[in-house]
Amino acid sequence: MAGDNPDDLHSQIQKNCYPINRMTEEITSYLEKTGVIAQITDVLRLLYEMDEKPVDPLEFMRTNMAEVVPEKVELTKLEEEYDTIMQEIAILQQENISMTNRLKELETNQSDNIAEMNSNENTVIGFSDNDMKMQGSAEKNNEK
Repeated sequence: MAGDNPDDLHSQIQKNCYPINRMTEEITSYLEKTGVIAQITDVLRLLYEMDEKPVDPLEFMRTNMAEVVPEKVELTKLEEEYDTIMQEIAILQQENISMTNRLKELETNQSDNIAEMNSNENTVIGFSDNDMKMQGSAEKNNEK
């Protein structure tokens, strides 16, 4: 029987596997030429060298596999700008609250000072608050 010979079996396996081996070589050659294997190796090395391994290594590879994309850089800049602006807004809101409280305090002090000044003026002139009220009543009666 021809199938009993081990050399025949070996040659048949090689014939049948040859297209697969050739295809693998072509793919490997293509990936080497285009830099894919080097990029994968770099990402795997980075992953291996990490002290704390990511929970999802595939996601890590996806995000670190691509070269720097201009949109990704712009997004990072916009996120940093957003954080800065949000901090500035928080500071300005605090300043606004502080100034509003200070304004209320000054208005209260001013109204107290005006009332005190009026009271002092009436006392200097020789009128008390009761005298002023009586004078106002007398003036109203005279007008009638």
